Amino acid sequence: MGADATSLFLMLASFALTFLVARLIGKRLKARRDTKQAAQAEQHLAQQSRQVRRAQARKKRS
Repeated sequence: MGADATSLFLMLASFALTFLVARLIGKRLKARRDTKQAAQAEQHLAQQSRQVRRAQARKKRS
């Protein structure tokens, strides 16, 4: 009976540890993805503002 309880405890502990590690990895990947998306959005916004400035400059020249 003692061996069954020990093996059950080990299985539950390994499941909990696996779950926690997977969750940490998921959070880290999500943070990396969010950072990459924010940088991409900022670059896109900078490109748009550059285009707007160019269009305004063309309007002033005309």
